[in-house]
Amino acid sequence: MNDTGTGNTVRWTVFGLLLAVNVIANITLKGTWPEIPISVLTGLGAVAVVLDFLIRGRRRER
Repeated sequence: MNDTGTGNTVRWTVFGLLLAVNVIANITLKGTWPEIPISVLTGLGAVAVVLDFLIRGRRRER
């Protein structure tokens, strides 16, 4: 069976989007109250993606 690695592609795309939203929110919302929940939610999402990668590992050909 040929695995194209789509799961890893989606995983790292989501990670990149969460990281980008976090950085943009930190730059544009500096010192305002919405910065905290946005940073927390996107940060937790990014950590969850990395943990998913570390726990489940990379998908391999079988």
